[in-house]
Amino acid sequence: MAFTLDKNLLSQLEAAWNGGDKPLDTLAGLLERIGDGVRDPSLRNPLRESGILDFVLKVLPTEELDLSLKRQCLRVLGNGCADCDENRAKLVESGQLRTVIRFLNDRSLLPLLLPVLYNVIVDYEPAQLQVCEAGLSKALVALLQEGSLQPGGDHDQVLHLINNIFELLVSQKPEPELADPSTPAVFLALAGGSPSGLPSLELFNGFCTVALAYLTYESLQPAFLSSASNILHLQQAFYNACFSYENLPEPDLDDLDQLKTVCTTFVTLLADLSAHPSFSELYPISSSPVSRKFLLWLSSAEFANQHLRTAACLCLGNLSRSDEASTALVADPEFHVHTHLASLLAQALDPSNTSVPATPQLLHAILSFAKNLAIPQGNKIPIGEAFLPDLLAGAWIKTAVQPQVQFAAVSLARLLLVNAPGNVAKLCKPLAADFKHTEKEEVRSYFHLLMTLGARSDLEPTKIETARGVMSVVRALQATTAQEGEDKVEVLDEKDWGTTREEFYEEHGPLIARHLAHLLAQGKYPALRSEVLFVLALLARSTDGGANVVLRVLNEGTEAVKKLAVAVTGSEEVAAGLESESGDSGRIEEIKDEKEEDKPAEVTSIMEGLNLNPQQAETKPSAAATAKDRENGLVLVAEILRNHSKELKGPRKDVFEEILKKGTELLQEDRKGN
Repeated sequence: MAFTLDKNLLSQLEAAWNGGDKPLDTLAGLLERIGDGVRDPSLRNPLRESGILDFVLKVLPTEELDLSLKRQCLRVLGNGCADCDENRAKLVESGQLRTVIRFLNDRSLLPLLLPVLYNVIVDYEPAQLQVCEAGLSKALVALLQEGSLQPGGDHDQVLHLINNIFELLVSQKPEPELADPSTPAVFLALAGGSPSGLPSLELFNGFCTVALAYLTYESLQPAFLSSASNILHLQQAFYNACFSYENLPEPDLDDLDQLKTVCTTFVTLLADLSAHPSFSELYPISSSPVSRKFLLWLSSAEFANQHLRTAACLCLGNLSRSDEASTALVADPEFHVHTHLASLLAQALDPSNTSVPATPQLLHAILSFAKNLAIPQGNKIPIGEAFLPDLLAGAWIKTAVQPQVQFAAVSLARLLLVNAPGNVAKLCKPLAADFKHTEKEEVRSYFHLLMTLGARSDLEPTKIETARGVMSVVRALQATTAQEGEDKVEVLDEKDWGTTREEFYEEHGPLIARHLAHLLAQGKYPALRSEVLFVLALLARSTDGGANVVLRVLNEGTEAVKKLAVAVTGSEEVAAGLESESGDSGRIEEIKDEKEEDKPAEVTSIMEGLNLNPQQAETKPSAAATAKDRENGLVLVAEILRNHSKELKGPRKDVFEEILKKGTELLQEDRKGN
């Protein structure tokens, strides 16, 4: 006769429950049959409809419930709620999940209790939320902290279930506040292995996934960071993920895929933790074993792994956010981190090197860390010695299909050029005969290559960074001999270029002008527009080719002239005459005024009367910044009108005369006001 769940069976259960001690054996037997029966999904609704589920929920919280009855009640719940949300809802409504969790105190029930809990909560949010609020994770962490459950042998199945349960709990909204703060440390310790060896790959992935998921919650990070042993456990688990499961005989492909995800998550998590305000205080580079381990990952062949080295760059980059720390990492012979970074970059860009794959993430981390280090002025020359010119130029070329990485390489170059004429000199060297690039046209120098790649980039930040680098080069070139420390640095070596700046500007002028025009025309960064006005004012006074660069800027379209007009007069109105241009025809206006030859003398008189000179740009918007922009713009316009008016295209000459006239009036008013 087929097994059925009906009210007759419910009556038998109630009679056995109310009949004293001896009938409890009968009750246990009936519940065992029911627990077996509801493995059949078709009997799970009758379990609820017959009232038998309510009966079990009534019996469950009884004080000092017989162990055999506990077991059978749990079996009914576990099997009866599997994939049956209606029965799960009944269990949640009863509040008896708290009773089930209390049964964890009886360790003999553990192999049964954990599958029951998992069957109830998997794919059912209300049950997950209730066990979370009931403190299930704390109870399980306490169980793990006892130390009796270690990977290997009989405990693995229990540990698998615990991992699975925690992966469900960690996503619940109250969990970060309710969880034991030691949760991630406990799982990382398990991932580190025991005297008997490492956990299986499946278990290891589970331990790490749980620990890393809990550590994404900022509320749990301070407690974790406060103990160096926690960080060392994290580093050891990360090392295990990178190296300890490489040569498994027949690994499961899904486990290997999950391991890759675990490695990537470790990198992200370590970057976040090392960026925490307390991290650099707790683990200073100078003395902490934690930070020293990052240095080892970066410099030792023993740790040749893309994930470890990416994490090392990110973490050390966060630890070196102060000038003091950055300077120590470069200057102290114990560290000399920049040389290790240069070596890593060279390896990563070498197609014949297969030991550490050159992932975009690793390349970006190396370059970003180097950028951090390049900010203090004292670091620019030693880093330039390690990276310029060939290594960084190779990075620009080989990362062309990785725009964000190429941006980082260009940005590093720009930082190295700021107030560092020695580095400018390296960049301005003619391209080495054996240096391979992908450009079709002839490339004369590393600087030429940088400008070519920047101009072709589709990424606006790369264009901007290239143009900023161009400004630094021009400023260094305009100082005939630049002072650097106790030594004077010749930016252009006559052995390389044969003559002077004039030849250099002749060769590089079109691209220099293109980038300076882009900076002048852009509207997003007023401080950069101010800086380029200053640089153009310097160039306009140059007698050896710089003024020709300025002419190119002013003749290449209308946006740059409009922004110049705004800087000098406060309005684009005076540049309205340019709107009628149909492209840059190159046409030079005829001389209409018979007394045109008097214009240079008139302009000279204006300049001398106002005592116009290039003014160092301000970095922040202010009245002073506006005044300096106006003066720099006037210097620029006046010099071009005085010496090169016949070379201006289209109606530009008339426009510039109007700019000079209105700008002069405004400058005089500014000075009267002061």
